[in-house]
Amino acid sequence: ATALFGRGNFLAKEGELLQPDMPKLFPAFEQQPNRLAMAKWFFSPEQPLTARVAVNRFWHTLFGRGIVKTLEDFGSIGDKPSHPELLDWLALTFQHELNWDIKALLRLLVSSHTYQQKANSTPELYQNDSDNKWLARGPKQRLTAEMVRDQALLASGLLLCVPSVPAA
Repeated sequence: ATALFGRGNFLAKEGELLQPDMPKLFPAFEQQPNRLAMAKWFFSPEQPLTARVAVNRFWHTLFGRGIVKTLEDFGSIGDKPSHPELLDWLALTFQHELNWDIKALLRLLVSSHTYQQKANSTPELYQNDSDNKWLARGPKQRLTAEMVRDQALLASGLLLCVPSVPAA
């Protein structure tokens, strides 16, 4: 049983026990309102937002900025997509053709011409698009702490690589 606690204090129960329900910002569900119903709604073919958010987050990981710059806000307060047709195409491809296969999506992104560009820039490119919003060159992004550590270990020959297992 779940109760409402006054100011988060587990000793201060307020009112009657709470019944399972969905947050009011979600549409009303025909079946029982529980986590399974919410998961089915998130991944239904009629719900493109989940795929758009996922694709945008993977794009951000690879390119240093999302197609929608505000990762955590796709609503009216968030930024508009810099390439809306690309975001829609990637989301629909991820949802329908790739069947939510993250590995296949990442393979698609890293095999693109845009991802494989060099990060070098000419003064003219830099003057026209200093923030690289239009992706005319490869992104320059900082390495995470784990990446710096791995690069240092690799350069020193101390990175332990797991040998590949020969095929049987």
